[in-house]
Amino acid sequence: MDETILDLPLPHDDQLERAVIGAIIIEPSVADTVLNILKPEDFYNEKNKAIYETVIEIISEGIALDPLTLKTYLEKKNKLEYIGGEIYLSLVLSDAAPPKSVEHIAQTLKEKAITRGLITVAKDILLKAKQIKNVDELIDYAESSIFKLSEEKTISEYFHIGDVLQKTLEIINELSKKDSIVTGLPSGFYELDRLTTGFHKGDLVIIAARPAMGKTSLALSIIHHVSVVENIPSAFFSLEMSKEQIAMRLLCNEARIPLRKVRSGFLTREELEVITEKVLEMKNAPIFVDDTAALSILDLRAKARKLKREKDIQLIIIDYLQLMRSSRRVENRQQEVAEISRGLKGLAKDLDIPVIALAQLSRQTEMRSDKRPQLADLRESGSIEQDADMVMFIHRPEYYKKNPTPEEKGIAEIIIAKQRNGPTGTVKLAFIKEITKFENLAKDYFQNLDDGEVPIETSQEENLHYNNEIKQEEDYDIDPEQFQLMEDDNIDI
Repeated sequence: MDETILDLPLPHDDQLERAVIGAIIIEPSVADTVLNILKPEDFYNEKNKAIYETVIEIISEGIALDPLTLKTYLEKKNKLEYIGGEIYLSLVLSDAAPPKSVEHIAQTLKEKAITRGLITVAKDILLKAKQIKNVDELIDYAESSIFKLSEEKTISEYFHIGDVLQKTLEIINELSKKDSIVTGLPSGFYELDRLTTGFHKGDLVIIAARPAMGKTSLALSIIHHVSVVENIPSAFFSLEMSKEQIAMRLLCNEARIPLRKVRSGFLTREELEVITEKVLEMKNAPIFVDDTAALSILDLRAKARKLKREKDIQLIIIDYLQLMRSSRRVENRQQEVAEISRGLKGLAKDLDIPVIALAQLSRQTEMRSDKRPQLADLRESGSIEQDADMVMFIHRPEYYKKNPTPEEKGIAEIIIAKQRNGPTGTVKLAFIKEITKFENLAKDYFQNLDDGEVPIETSQEENLHYNNEIKQEEDYDIDPEQFQLMEDDNIDI
């Protein structure tokens, strides 16, 4: 870039700055509109900035604003001479804009301030380009800087409490009519949604388990419900499997046909028809798959921002966390995983959407007699537990037993070991090993068992209301004993 371009004056308009300040002095009722848009640093002219800061101070102290009061305050703060005395104040008043034009002028000045910020950032990026050797770090720095500036365009509004309460009442009335108690993104599993109320904006959710417990299958069930059933845009980042493998798994799960049978090619006409039907059902679903291997946290952030901007994704799922890499050199694997988990939490917060990351548990889990996972089993870093808003484990007791009890056959436990804004607990789902799929249990499944206490403590009335109101389809309520389970075929799930 030609250095002379960088030396050109930054975009500004001194007269418009005086016009908006003069309007506030003459007609203080427009102050709220302007103060909601412009900050002192948005003024390019230092004199105008000093006057605007003083105007804000007077208004903040609850003192009536007029030309004389402003002059007195400027004298008291030793700013009157700095701004050019009464002559400059007179110029400000003479340039005052009519009240109807104030908001438009304020918006124009805000845009000029953002443009100046972009030019400043561009200069800074040029300097950083000469200092930072890692290209990924430079790109992330540039994107972060511009992203912060883009947030400046978002202007908060003030509302009278009466209007807010009226709107709140409308929301409460709508919630009372809803067909579920879920306030975040639903998982599609009734009892899990009851315990968590869904996946919430800004949250980092960890789904952890040992290999073959069903992490990917559970994640695919969630993304199917979010994007196919609810039609909410989502992104699936697969670091282990190709996009074709992910699509195959998703299709087989929903068609309820074993993956290995599809791979063999020996399908009946009816099965082919079911698969075709599911393809038609899902082909327009807003699911976006990225199968970049060894993805770094910087790469992920760049891709996620683009998807958020272009497709307005409301959920990200990563399969899985320990396959990600750091964008810089670190001393050990623990530091690398810590950086990744912090980055994922930051991403959830920046994009204001839930991020679900699958994670591998250490072998320590299998050394215990009951094989039940604990928070300490999170592999390679305690920072995962620290950064996560929710940690859930998948545990299938029958996987470890030659002779599982009736209560354990075909059952998967989803253990909520940590929930920052809610209770912990255990939810039981049906797991159909033949098709590696999780399902809601039939409501009366436990009634015929000797030890059949439902794991979530809710009253019968609450259960009845929830289960009657939430969407229910016969395909979702199943008894795991209805299925002839196959021998473990060693497919990684």
